[in-house]
Amino acid sequence: MRILDQYILKRFLYNFFSSFLILMFIFIFQTIWLFIDDLAGKGLDFIIIAKFLFYLLPDLTEKVLPLTVLLASIITFGTFAENYEFAAMKASGMSLQRAMRILAILVFFLGIITFFFANNVIPNSQQKIYNLRRNIATVKPAAVIEEVIFSDFEGMNIKVNRKYGDNDRYLDQIIIHKKSRLQRNTTVIKAKSGELVSSEGSDIVQLLLKDGHYYEDVVPKSGNQKRNFPFAKAEFETYTLNI
Repeated sequence: MRILDQYILKRFLYNFFSSFLILMFIFIFQTIWLFIDDLAGKGLDFIIIAKFLFYLLPDLTEKVLPLTVLLASIITFGTFAENYEFAAMKASGMSLQRAMRILAILVFFLGIITFFFANNVIPNSQQKIYNLRRNIATVKPAAVIEEVIFSDFEGMNIKVNRKYGDNDRYLDQIIIHKKSRLQRNTTVIKAKSGELVSSEGSDIVQLLLKDGHYYEDVVPKSGNQKRNFPFAKAEFETYTLNI
C-alpha cells in the first residue's frame, strides 16, 4: 500500500469512528424517546433497561452505518480540498478516482460485513428484545398498565385508578374493554378491586377481579333480533381472566 493510500485511509477511519460514535449517541437518545412509554415509570431495574438498549444496538448500527460512511467521506475529502491536499495529489499525478480507490475497496468489504450482520445478528437481537419485553410482562404484569389512563393489555383496554403492593399486583377501580374477533368493543367489565397473579415459568397471567359487573353486547344471528339489541349482563363476586 502506498504511503498516500495509508494517509487517506487513516484520515477516513478517524472521521468514520468519530462520526459513528456521535450518530449512535443521537440514535440511542431517539430510541429512548420512542420507547419511553415502555421504560419510564415501570419500576424496572437499571440492568433491564441496559439490556434493552444493548439489544437495540445491532438494529441501530444498520441505520447508522450508511450515514457514517457519507458523513466521514464528506469530512475527509472536504478537508483535503480545504487544505489544498487534492491539488498536491493532482500535482503528483494522482486523480480523484485513484485517491478514492482505497476507500471504495474498504466500503465494499464493509457492505459485505453489514449484509451478514443484518442477516444473522439483527434477527437474534430482535428476538431477545421480544423475549425481554415478554418476560417483563410476565414477571411484572402491572408494568404494562398505567394508572388513570387506558392501557392496551393483551387485546384489552384496561384502566385502573391505583396500583399498590408487591410489584403493583393489587389494583383498585378497574374498567376493562375487551375486543371481539372483529376488533369491536362489545364487552365491558367493571370491578372494585383486582389482583394480577403470574409466575416466571408460566405463559399465563391471571387477573382476579372482585365485586364487579359484566356487560356484553350479543351479536344477533338474524335481522329480526337486531331490533331488540340483545345483551348479557351479570354481577360477580370473583371473576378470573386467564391472559
